[in-house]
Amino acid sequence: MRKLRMTRRMAAAALAAALMLTPASAFSDTQNHWAGGLINKWSQEYHVINGYDDGTFRPEDPITRGAFAGILDRLMQFQKVSPAETFSDTPGTYWETAILKLHASGVYLGNNGKALPQDSITRQQAVAMIARAFALEAPKDPVLSYYDAGQIAGYAVGPVAEMTNRGYITDCWDGNFRPTAPITRAEFVNILGNMIQLLVQTTQEQTGDIHGTVMVNSADGANLKNMKIHGDLIIAPGVKGAVNLSNVEVTGKTVNFSGKEIVEQKPEEKPEEKPEEKPDEKPVDKPKPEKPAAPSTGLRPQDVYQPGKTTGETFRYDNKPIPVYAGVERNQFSQGDFQWVVEEPDYPGDLVLPEGVLPGETVSPEKTPDRLEYVGKDFKTQFGIDVSAHQNRATPKQTIDWNRVKNDGVEFVMVRAGLRGTSSGEIFKDVFFERNVQGALDAGLDTGVYFFAQAITVEEAIEEADFVIDLLKSYKITGPVAYDWEMHDSSYRVYGTTPEMATACAVAFCQRVEQAGYQAMIYAGQYVNYIKYDQGAIEPYARWYPEYKSQKSEKLYPQFYYQPDYWQFTSSCAIDGIGGRVDANLRFIR
Repeated sequence: MRKLRMTRRMAAAALAAALMLTPASAFSDTQNHWAGGLINKWSQEYHVINGYDDGTFRPEDPITRGAFAGILDRLMQFQKVSPAETFSDTPGTYWETAILKLHASGVYLGNNGKALPQDSITRQQAVAMIARAFALEAPKDPVLSYYDAGQIAGYAVGPVAEMTNRGYITDCWDGNFRPTAPITRAEFVNILGNMIQLLVQTTQEQTGDIHGTVMVNSADGANLKNMKIHGDLIIAPGVKGAVNLSNVEVTGKTVNFSGKEIVEQKPEEKPEEKPEEKPDEKPVDKPKPEKPAAPSTGLRPQDVYQPGKTTGETFRYDNKPIPVYAGVERNQFSQGDFQWVVEEPDYPGDLVLPEGVLPGETVSPEKTPDRLEYVGKDFKTQFGIDVSAHQNRATPKQTIDWNRVKNDGVEFVMVRAGLRGTSSGEIFKDVFFERNVQGALDAGLDTGVYFFAQAITVEEAIEEADFVIDLLKSYKITGPVAYDWEMHDSSYRVYGTTPEMATACAVAFCQRVEQAGYQAMIYAGQYVNYIKYDQGAIEPYARWYPEYKSQKSEKLYPQFYYQPDYWQFTSSCAIDGIGGRVDANLRFIR
């Protein structure tokens, strides 16, 4: 296995004024750079961050606080300006106006009355300012899995957690956030590219489906027509004209910083004709209930499964008694069955550099173990990973090198086939599904798929299964098809689904999948397993259980009452051929 932890080399000098130079048509130093595509997009197409007059972009150079303010203002077009005497060190300086505009908007706070415009801006400072500019709310209880999370300043913990959760920060290849390191030009562009899929800078009509967030910063407004935005719609503060939406659907939120009118025009609707509904048809435009309940018509839980029998025993979970189901195998693992794999680093000449690390940069042979191995005697195991578009977006050219993945010891992969929106309820294919499935199969990996489910009726679960089955018609997968039904808080459309309906949805999905000739599997953590699922009813199907471990874990085995077939033991594994961190799993075979 050829994976080494890397330490990034940061340049020390900041050349702020050069950011305003005329953009070059091509950059001599970004052709093979990990962020080359985004650099071209945000410099040559959007002109938000520019290159130098010598034809270079200097992607690894740091950015000064003043230049950062200029770039962010160019994107947001802030309108308010704080008084000139706000900071003692900005009067007459190049970036004065941009800094005062960001200050007036609550983005640029300064330090003891100084703006420090010539200082390099650190990664945590940059992330905090971006979060303020876009009004991103920090999670109530932020959790950071970075190895250096303890070094992140208190003011930045929430913004870093939120932007990490949203997939905006994807350059932490060694598991470290590096909070006090200067943010580089490439790293800043990478964040912008992850946040915004399309930047609308003119009133020219825009059409088509956009998989990601659309931002309008055209002062004259915008005209969006016949669009489906699979993300948010953001209107920048500097937009003064009307934003016209004609037959535009936004699956996320509409955030209007401008205060100007958003004119929505929908196509004329014909008188509604109510066709005869079939049991497996999803109702159209069904409003999201505050607390989902079983429909008055259609398949009921009792039509799908027979409740499992219990033994009369119970165990405690969240201070509640949980019934033990008869005929369901109990967990066979114990302390001592697993240990961390400590790999010996290969010689540097045989090293394949991960995304974002350039030849000549310092290589640290020290590794933090991120793989578990089973040392017990009852099972054989396979080591595997699961991937989705998140991994593609963190990988050069958004293409996973599956041969390198296999050579790094991976034996199986679970590829996300698609998902149902947690609020909209719409079904989407993972945008990199075909690329990932075909690549994994071509590399000879045992390949299965999973679907992120949000079904609240049996009919919806069948719809989800049929969607996956249809996607798989062109592929001969060798692994299971997994049902991943999750609920983390009340914002999820499945919130309030009864245990009976949740179980019926899981069983209906699995039944449909197995009728199509595939092995069915259910992915669920403790809450869904114990509170939502009848364990007797789902016993016929393979179990995929997530519980993350680290070197600090006292109990190095899954704390699940029942026996898992697959164990997802970390979300922070480094895999050669994939950028960023990856979920790692063990499969148990008798």
